[in-house]
Amino acid sequence: MKLEEFEIKGRRCVYRADEQPEVLLVEAIDARELEGLDAELSAIKDGCKHRLAYVALIVEDWNNELAPWTAAPVFGKVPFGDGARNTLEIIEKGVIPEMRHRFGSLKGADVIIGGYSLAGLFALWCCYECDLFQGVAAASPSVWYQEWMKYIGSHNPNAKRIYLSLGDAEAKTKNATMATVEENIKAMYDSLKCMPGVDSTLVFNPGGHFKDPALRTAQAFIWALRP
Repeated sequence: MKLEEFEIKGRRCVYRADEQPEVLLVEAIDARELEGLDAELSAIKDGCKHRLAYVALIVEDWNNELAPWTAAPVFGKVPFGDGARNTLEIIEKGVIPEMRHRFGSLKGADVIIGGYSLAGLFALWCCYECDLFQGVAAASPSVWYQEWMKYIGSHNPNAKRIYLSLGDAEAKTKNATMATVEENIKAMYDSLKCMPGVDSTLVFNPGGHFKDPALRTAQAFIWALRP
């Protein structure tokens, strides 16, 4: 089944849907990730029995559109912006209503947001900021992000199901900020386990950050699709 497209406020979105979908999956991706999208969606379909609709918002400025607040660069020279709130608003007021308009069976259906790397952090942040998402599929999320642990210490998630994963070699880096990723994700998982009404898991995958991102993201969505 080929991907269909639409635009919301000048932003490109791609989607694929089963007949009468009963769950909506939302993901922010870089345009380069379109090459691996078939593998991701095929793996999701193979791993669950739900009738699904999937929509991806194509992100053009990764370090700005997915970052919840400004931060200094940790690799290269590009700093992080604070465009996450605008991106969430586009998803909340544009992307999801458009999908529900196209597929009436999605009205009242669960919405699961997911993503990889900084998009995984963005997905997590979204579930702390609003109650729109019943599940979060955060694959190798950038929980090394400056002030992230302080943020979750003063906020509670609204999602019922939260999946966290990390490559078991991701913390093995000379970058001092990014080396905190394993410690931080373990601490985050420990805090989620203590929260009533939140079902969470933490999975360690073999390899570094760039190994099998499409399949890792699929695994995250499959878990978040559990009842």
